[in-house]
Amino acid sequence: MMRALVAVLAGAMVLSACSEGVSPLPPPSAVKPGQGSGSVTPVDPTDVLAGGGSVARPPPPVPTDEEPPPEEPPPDEVVEEEPPPVPLPPPTGSAEVVGAGSEPTALSQVQQVDVDFVVSGVRNKGLVDVEFIAPGGRPYEKRSATVEAPPDETRTLRYSLPVAGTPVSMTRMTGTWQVRFFLDGAQLAATSFTLEP
Repeated sequence: MMRALVAVLAGAMVLSACSEGVSPLPPPSAVKPGQGSGSVTPVDPTDVLAGGGSVARPPPPVPTDEEPPPEEPPPDEVVEEEPPPVPLPPPTGSAEVVGAGSEPTALSQVQQVDVDFVVSGVRNKGLVDVEFIAPGGRPYEKRSATVEAPPDETRTLRYSLPVAGTPVSMTRMTGTWQVRFFLDGAQLAATSFTLEP
């Protein structure tokens, strides 16, 4: 209890020291119309629209840096509309075995098999996946590459499957191989080659 009393007294003393007990302004009831500096006339408390009038007016427009909207052509002038954009054709692709392996070839005579993938209709950038499928249908190898081209251009990518000195020749993986090409997950082309014993 004593602490609370001391705190209240200390607060009162601090407050009295700040203003020294004298208010810098007279109380509001002591101010009379016409007192003070300047010749401001009092406003009737019900007159919220000083200066007369019974309708509030919006403030004047503020100048902006924006450009005005374009003018519309006169009604008698014919405006040609732009045709809608032509939809792009879907991507297409083809594959071809080139060099050794393009004809059935003995396994011992092949160093590597090259396959060209020709793709068009790429929409700026795409992911090409190639899968080499061994005879019997088991996946042997998968590779990915990024291709960049405008939709109206064609790109050729060459993929090589090493044969000599690899498990293909050491385990004598002879028979017909399948090669499948995908662009962004959609299969676009496939081809095959045959390695004979």
